[in-house]
Amino acid sequence: MRRVLTAATCLVAFLASPAPAHATEASSGAHTASYAAERRLPKVKVTYPSAIRRGRPARITYKVTHPDQFTDEALVLQADFPRSIVSKVRFVTRPKGAKCGTQKRNSVGNYAVYCVIRSLNHSRLTMSFNVWIKTSYRGKFRSGHYWRPVTLDYGGSTRDYLDEITRKDLIGNAWIRVR
Repeated sequence: MRRVLTAATCLVAFLASPAPAHATEASSGAHTASYAAERRLPKVKVTYPSAIRRGRPARITYKVTHPDQFTDEALVLQADFPRSIVSKVRFVTRPKGAKCGTQKRNSVGNYAVYCVIRSLNHSRLTMSFNVWIKTSYRGKFRSGHYWRPVTLDYGGSTRDYLDEITRKDLIGNAWIRVR
Protein backbone atom coordinates (compact mmCIF):
# COMPACT_ATOMS: atom_id res chain seq x y z
CA MET A 1 0.00 0.00 0.00
CA ARG A 2 1.34 3.42 -0.91
CA ARG A 3 0.60 6.54 1.09
CA VAL A 4 0.34 10.02 -0.30
CA LEU A 5 1.25 13.47 1.08
CA THR A 6 -0.04 16.61 -0.64
CA ALA A 7 0.55 20.31 -0.17
CA ALA A 8 -0.57 23.47 -1.92
CA THR A 9 1.04 26.84 -1.72
CA CYS A 10 -0.91 29.91 -0.74
CA LEU A 11 0.80 32.49 -2.85
CA VAL A 12 -0.46 35.89 -1.81
CA ALA A 13 0.41 37.45 -5.14
CA PHE A 14 -2.07 35.19 -6.94
CA LEU A 15 -4.92 35.45 -4.48
CA ALA A 16 -4.65 39.12 -3.53
CA SER A 17 -4.39 40.60 -7.01
CA PRO A 18 -6.56 43.74 -7.18
CA ALA A 19 -9.45 43.99 -9.62
CA PRO A 20 -9.25 46.74 -12.25
CA ALA A 21 -10.60 50.12 -11.11
CA HIS A 22 -13.13 50.32 -13.93
CA ALA A 23 -14.68 46.91 -13.16
CA THR A 24 -18.06 46.71 -11.50
CA GLU A 25 -19.06 44.36 -8.68
CA ALA A 26 -20.70 41.85 -11.03
CA SER A 27 -17.94 41.79 -13.62
CA SER A 28 -15.11 41.65 -11.07
CA GLY A 29 -16.37 38.28 -9.77
CA ALA A 30 -16.37 36.85 -13.29
CA HIS A 31 -12.93 38.35 -13.97
CA THR A 32 -11.49 36.84 -10.78
CA ALA A 33 -12.90 33.41 -11.63
CA SER A 34 -11.38 33.46 -15.13
CA TYR A 35 -8.07 34.73 -13.74
CA ALA A 36 -7.98 31.91 -11.19
CA ALA A 37 -8.64 29.39 -13.95
CA GLU A 38 -5.69 30.74 -15.95
CA ARG A 39 -3.29 30.90 -12.96
CA ARG A 40 -3.31 27.59 -11.12
CA LEU A 41 -1.50 27.18 -7.84
CA PRO A 42 1.55 24.92 -7.74
CA LYS A 43 1.03 21.69 -5.80
CA VAL A 44 3.28 18.82 -4.80
CA LYS A 45 2.29 15.21 -4.17
CA VAL A 46 4.62 12.75 -2.45
CA THR A 47 4.06 8.99 -2.65
CA TYR A 48 5.92 6.43 -0.57
CA PRO A 49 5.41 2.84 0.60
CA SER A 50 3.99 2.19 4.05
CA ALA A 51 6.19 -0.90 4.50
CA ILE A 52 9.22 -2.50 2.81
CA ARG A 53 11.16 -5.72 3.25
CA ARG A 54 14.72 -5.71 4.47
CA GLY A 55 17.14 -5.44 1.58
CA ARG A 56 14.49 -3.97 -0.76
CA PRO A 57 14.35 -0.29 -1.73
CA ALA A 58 11.65 2.20 -0.84
CA ARG A 59 10.66 4.30 -3.86
CA ILE A 60 9.71 7.87 -3.04
CA THR A 61 8.19 10.05 -5.75
CA TYR A 62 7.56 13.81 -5.82
CA LYS A 63 5.11 15.09 -8.47
CA VAL A 64 4.87 18.87 -8.82
CA THR A 65 2.02 20.32 -10.86
CA HIS A 66 2.09 23.86 -12.27
CA PRO A 67 5.67 24.79 -11.27
CA ASP A 68 5.63 27.37 -14.08
CA GLN A 69 3.40 29.57 -11.86
CA PHE A 70 6.25 30.28 -9.41
CA THR A 71 7.72 33.76 -9.53
CA ASP A 72 11.02 32.42 -8.17
CA GLU A 73 13.79 31.02 -10.34
CA ALA A 74 14.21 27.54 -8.85
CA LEU A 75 12.52 24.92 -6.72
CA VAL A 76 14.14 22.76 -4.03
CA LEU A 77 12.69 19.32 -3.20
CA GLN A 78 14.23 17.49 -0.24
CA ALA A 79 13.66 14.33 1.79
CA ASP A 80 15.33 13.83 5.18
CA PHE A 81 16.14 10.37 6.58
CA PRO A 82 17.76 9.36 9.87
CA ARG A 83 21.50 9.39 9.16
CA SER A 84 22.36 5.97 10.57
CA ILE A 85 19.99 3.81 8.51
CA VAL A 86 20.48 4.76 4.83
CA SER A 87 22.61 2.34 2.86
CA LYS A 88 22.26 3.59 -0.73
CA VAL A 89 20.24 6.06 -2.84
CA ARG A 90 19.63 5.85 -6.60
CA PHE A 91 17.63 8.36 -8.63
CA VAL A 92 15.04 6.87 -10.99
CA THR A 93 13.65 10.10 -12.47
CA ARG A 94 15.20 13.56 -12.41
CA PRO A 95 13.58 16.72 -13.71
CA LYS A 96 15.22 18.39 -16.68
CA GLY A 97 17.66 21.11 -15.63
CA ALA A 98 17.94 19.80 -12.07
CA LYS A 99 20.95 19.17 -9.87
CA CYS A 100 20.18 16.19 -7.65
CA GLY A 101 22.24 14.49 -4.98
CA THR A 102 22.62 13.54 -1.35
CA GLN A 103 24.10 15.10 1.76
CA LYS A 104 25.39 12.75 4.41
CA ARG A 105 24.74 15.30 7.16
CA ASN A 106 22.58 18.33 6.61
CA SER A 107 22.04 21.17 9.08
CA VAL A 108 19.82 18.99 11.28
CA GLY A 109 22.18 16.01 11.22
CA ASN A 110 20.05 13.84 8.94
CA TYR A 111 20.73 12.21 5.57
CA ALA A 112 19.19 14.43 2.87
CA VAL A 113 18.18 13.53 -0.70
CA TYR A 114 17.55 16.66 -2.78
CA CYS A 115 16.95 18.19 -6.20
CA VAL A 116 17.43 21.86 -7.08
CA ILE A 117 15.30 22.38 -10.19
CA ARG A 118 16.38 25.40 -12.22
CA SER A 119 14.00 25.03 -15.17
CA LEU A 120 10.38 25.60 -14.08
CA ASN A 121 8.94 26.05 -17.58
CA HIS A 122 6.93 22.83 -17.39
CA SER A 123 3.37 22.03 -16.37
CA ARG A 124 4.58 18.99 -14.36
CA LEU A 125 7.84 17.83 -12.78
CA THR A 126 8.68 14.44 -11.32
CA MET A 127 11.51 13.39 -9.02
CA SER A 128 11.71 9.75 -8.03
CA PHE A 129 14.40 7.83 -6.15
CA ASN A 130 15.00 4.52 -4.42
CA VAL A 131 16.37 4.36 -0.87
CA TRP A 132 17.92 1.19 0.49
CA ILE A 133 17.88 0.83 4.26
CA LYS A 134 20.64 -1.06 6.07
CA THR A 135 19.79 -4.74 6.43
CA SER A 136 20.48 -4.63 10.16
CA TYR A 137 17.65 -2.13 10.72
CA ARG A 138 14.17 -3.25 11.79
CA GLY A 139 11.25 -1.15 12.86
CA LYS A 140 9.72 2.14 11.70
CA PHE A 141 11.54 5.25 10.61
CA ARG A 142 10.36 8.74 9.79
CA SER A 143 11.32 10.73 6.73
CA GLY A 144 10.48 14.41 6.35
CA HIS A 145 9.53 15.86 2.97
CA TYR A 146 10.16 19.50 2.09
CA TRP A 147 9.79 21.89 -0.85
CA ARG A 148 10.64 25.56 -1.29
CA PRO A 149 10.88 27.99 -4.22
CA VAL A 150 14.18 29.91 -4.12
CA THR A 151 15.79 32.80 -5.97
CA LEU A 152 19.16 31.94 -7.48
CA ASP A 153 22.15 34.04 -6.50
CA TYR A 154 25.21 34.25 -8.71
CA GLY A 155 27.57 33.33 -5.88
CA GLY A 156 25.21 30.81 -4.24
CA SER A 157 25.91 27.12 -4.11
CA THR A 158 23.58 24.16 -3.81
CA ARG A 159 24.34 23.93 -0.11
CA ASP A 160 23.13 27.53 0.33
CA TYR A 161 19.79 26.69 -1.30
CA LEU A 162 19.39 23.60 0.88
CA ASP A 163 20.12 25.62 4.01
CA GLU A 164 17.15 27.89 3.18
CA ILE A 165 14.73 25.03 3.88
CA THR A 166 13.06 25.36 7.29
CA ARG A 167 10.33 23.57 9.24
CA LYS A 168 7.77 25.86 7.58
CA ASP A 169 8.54 24.17 4.24
CA LEU A 170 7.59 20.73 5.56
CA ILE A 171 4.99 18.94 3.43
CA GLY A 172 4.64 16.09 5.89
CA ASN A 173 6.32 13.12 7.50
CA ALA A 174 6.30 9.60 6.12
CA TRP A 175 6.45 6.63 8.45
CA ILE A 176 7.88 3.55 6.73
CA ARG A 177 8.04 0.14 8.38
CA VAL A 178 10.96 -2.18 7.63
CA ARG A 179 10.10 -5.86 8.02
